[in-house]
Amino acid sequence: MLTKTVRTLVFVLALSICGVVALTAQTPAPASLPGKPLRHLEYSFSVAVQGLQTSKVTGNNGVQTVNVAGNLIAPEAGSGTMSVEVLSVAPDGALVVRISEFVKNEARPRPAYSCNVYGNTSVFCPSTATPSAAEWLLLSYLGRQFIDAAPWDAQGHWQRKEESAGFKTEDDFTLVDAGDGKKVIVREIKTMQLQNGPFDTQTSDITVNYDRAMEVPAVIHADVATAGGNETNSASYIFTLEKDSFVKPKP
Repeated sequence: MLTKTVRTLVFVLALSICGVVALTAQTPAPASLPGKPLRHLEYSFSVAVQGLQTSKVTGNNGVQTVNVAGNLIAPEAGSGTMSVEVLSVAPDGALVVRISEFVKNEARPRPAYSCNVYGNTSVFCPSTATPSAAEWLLLSYLGRQFIDAAPWDAQGHWQRKEESAGFKTEDDFTLVDAGDGKKVIVREIKTMQLQNGPFDTQTSDITVNYDRAMEVPAVIHADVATAGGNETNSASYIFTLEKDSFVKPKP
């Protein structure tokens, strides 16, 4: 059986991947960035959005919900590519990465952001400016040992709950297909109740096709439904790994 652990993000109106651990107080800013990246990843992505709303969530005890300002980030419909450079490994085991996106029909890439990412899906970006909702989603699954360090039970399942003055979340992770042990499929169902914002509940259904041998997600598909008041909003995200500098080109 696969063998461990937080997450710290809330990120969208229509997409919220909200999380645990008090990273603001406990996690240092990303370590100094080396000159040459350790690894380069490139993902194609597409986002479909129906309806938008804005909000703000502030966790207790310094919980980092989205960025240092605690603001939710709106999803944007579109498609393009995301570039991820692994820069270093932080003292606490997090990967320090730099992410940037190039959206189709835009003249140039958007600003790059440096963040610490963890195997438990926690993400900490020290900048006041924040990555896009789509970038937040991808960052969530780039940490080390997303599979091997999770506390799976005998049924291939683990659950996490988090509650603060502003929100209540429940995450269920299920190992849908262990495959050959090198490539696995994980499904995550997240339910979020916002206690002081414009929507009541938000449900995320996320499937991650994970390359355990290379320790990266090959494909991520996330559907998020937000309900509250008189509106129901939804967003759909798809990411596909296109390039990995660790993969040797075929002769």
